[in-house]
Amino acid sequence: MPHIPWFPSRSACTLTRVHCERMPRRRRSGFSLIELFVVLVVIGILVGLAVPRMHGFKHQFYITTMISDLRNLAATEEGYWSSVDSYTSDFNALRFNVTPGVWVTFVQADSTGWSASATHDDDTSHCAIYYGNAPPLLPATAKSFVGCSK
Repeated sequence: MPHIPWFPSRSACTLTRVHCERMPRRRRSGFSLIELFVVLVVIGILVGLAVPRMHGFKHQFYITTMISDLRNLAATEEGYWSSVDSYTSDFNALRFNVTPGVWVTFVQADSTGWSASATHDDDTSHCAIYYGNAPPLLPATAKSFVGCSK
């Protein structure tokens, strides 16, 4: 092998034989503390990015559940009105079941119209709907359409 000034030769180790013998080569097993710390930091960043999105998905799920319950209530009320010529606020008479965690409250129900609102146990927003001649119930601004607060 040609002699390269920056490459240690065999004679360099023989000159410092004492130093070469004191530093035996060891095999590395496992990960260093720095490598584990870097992995934890990367995982922490990924979790930090995912948590707000997860909250948004849950919020959208709660809104969708409330809208679905109010639309089902509207269909049930129309079916009830077709047979009795009046709207009702009695869930038993309507045979209507609410989704667990959703609270539907009638504000008004008579022969001319009805209005109701819905809230969810795990969310702060609420939804509302009104039919017929019932007064508008915010956040619903159009008759027969569900409106929700964000």
